[in-house]
Amino acid sequence: MTRRAQTLGVALLGATLLAGCDATGSTGGLSFLESAASPPVKAAETARLARGQVVVSGPDGYCIDTTTLRQSSRGGFAAIASCNILSGGQTGPIVEPVLVTVTVDRTSVEAPTLVDLASALGTELSHSRELSAVTAGQMASGGETAFQGSDPRHWRGMFVLGDRIIGLALYAPQDSPFVGNQGAAFLNTVSSRIRANSQNSGRSAQQSQPSTDPLAARLGRLFGNRDLQ
Repeated sequence: MTRRAQTLGVALLGATLLAGCDATGSTGGLSFLESAASPPVKAAETARLARGQVVVSGPDGYCIDTTTLRQSSRGGFAAIASCNILSGGQTGPIVEPVLVTVTVDRTSVEAPTLVDLASALGTELSHSRELSAVTAGQMASGGETAFQGSDPRHWRGMFVLGDRIIGLALYAPQDSPFVGNQGAAFLNTVSSRIRANSQNSGRSAQQSQPSTDPLAARLGRLFGNRDLQ
């Protein structure tokens, strides 16, 4: 991939990620994290984006906020947070408050580097961790706009799945353990689930297709059991 193509890919991906976060920021659908008195919202265990090709779910105790879901043929957007917080304390165990956004878009280029992404987002890459399912980078600033009390430092990660690029961002309260390496580990868990669930979804779709060639089946109906050799 040429440098020009890579720069364009970074710019487009950065714009997509920023658009998703801005649309659900502290004045939008993610305001449930700002106050314990916020009304509960409908939560789900999984969300299917990109016409079902990308399946998103959180670790135990974390759910999809269905009010933030955006679906499109190209991809979509979903937010993951504590099931307990989302439900107003009605379901789910008490877990560390953390917010993960997942943005999916179609791509024809390689995933940009974290340094390039940080530059596109107007921040600096503090450090990165190469994990089993994703390479995560801690961004030095920008996380403070996610919700009231969120730490400026936040984690980003990206990976390509088929013809889709998956962008993840993790925001946590100031001085939360998820601001540190636990945040990178959490992103890795979410990425692992996306990879596994999406692959299983693809296999299920293939298995649901007829195993017999449609033309052969039609000929069989026309000629019955007669040998066509």
